[in-house]
Amino acid sequence: MAFNNSGFGKNNRLGFSVVYRWTNTFKYEGTFAVGQMPYTRTVDAVVSYKFPAVKSLVKLGATNLFNKYYRTGFGNPQIGGLYYISFGWNVF
Repeated sequence: MAFNNSGFGKNNRLGFSVVYRWTNTFKYEGTFAVGQMPYTRTVDAVVSYKFPAVKSLVKLGATNLFNKYYRTGFGNPQIGGLYYISFGWNVF
């Protein structure tokens, strides 16, 4: 489920996106083990600001915003949060 807007505020320079992702409990059958994997719930979010004079965009965001670790299979590494800042030049 997502809620986003790519342009609002003064001159439509601000943007945001919030995404709620979920996976229900499922049966995992792999090389190491077979069993039930628990459900997972995560939130991804990003805010952005456009600089039209230099055709640039700056984003500040996170995947798995609350850093709740989860696994997608037995023997797999845990997945945590990732936080980033990006700069896009000549994007519009």
